[in-house]
Amino acid sequence: MSALLEVRDLVKTYGSGDAATHVLRGLTLALEKGEMAALLGASGSGKSTLLTILGTLMQPTSGSYTMLGQDLLAAGDAQLTQFRNKHIGFVFQFHNLLPDFTALENVLFPTAVREGRETAAART
Repeated sequence: MSALLEVRDLVKTYGSGDAATHVLRGLTLALEKGEMAALLGASGSGKSTLLTILGTLMQPTSGSYTMLGQDLLAAGDAQLTQFRNKHIGFVFQFHNLLPDFTALENVLFPTAVREGRETAAART
């Protein structure tokens, strides 16, 4: 049985040469269905970078990443958008809500988009 989520040898480096900042250095992690994990670390240790990569919003410098059996580093933008809409939920540290929507409409908006409904989108 394969893991629900698996990263192998994940590396993320910003910049290059003497100015390179190595944020993730060969991280390997696997989570099975029903498991929970917590990320702990000092500011600047790579927690947000890892979550951004796991959310498919950023590509790592190298390594592999599969979720639900899909190689997410080989997927194109359209595939990633569909995958995020169907399988990944985000709770942002700062408010990223649509100001003209109620709290309920903000929560339901991804479902409406996924199902092709325009009820919520018609208000924008």
